[in-house]
Amino acid sequence: MKNLFKNPRSLAMLGLMLAITIILDMTPLGMLPLGTISATIVHIPTIITGVILGPVAGFIMGTSFGIVTLIHAATRPVTVLDPLFINPLVSVLPRMFIGVVSYFAFAGISRLLKKSPLKNTVSSFIGGMAGSLTNTALVFLMLYLVYAKEVVERLGMAFGAFLIAVFTTNAIAEMIVGGIITVPVALAYFRYSKTVRQ
Repeated sequence: MKNLFKNPRSLAMLGLMLAITIILDMTPLGMLPLGTISATIVHIPTIITGVILGPVAGFIMGTSFGIVTLIHAATRPVTVLDPLFINPLVSVLPRMFIGVVSYFAFAGISRLLKKSPLKNTVSSFIGGMAGSLTNTALVFLMLYLVYAKEVVERLGMAFGAFLIAVFTTNAIAEMIVGGIITVPVALAYFRYSKTVRQ
């Protein structure tokens, strides 16, 4: 977005999304209980930023989210895999693309449904799902490329089994939750700003 740094409203929204990310990361609010599993929603402000403000803002927000993840791993590790996220290739690089992919998924579906009254609803939902999938897929890719052996040793299970377990439980839930939460926030922002993308 060319005018991102010249638009006070956009800068304020970017700052708000970063503040929400930090709060979600530092409190239990970042985990949403869904029966026997919990879905993380810490990445959702990055998705929303990409959808409503564009790919540049999404990239900035994703990078910021990655840095928050790195700091969390370095200062407050919880799981056996958290120390691996001190490496920015795992914590920061994958997160850079969350908002970018969310925006282009949103924009692509918007073009396909440009005459539909549900254009923004469906596009925002798909953008939310795409961002969540990007987060999970790229983090796993970097874990595999950089730390496959360490993951197996720390978890005591094959990397493939770990991948299947996560994608059949948390990943699917997080995609759905990502889509559901993105829709009302995006629609409210578009109504407020009167800048619905065509």
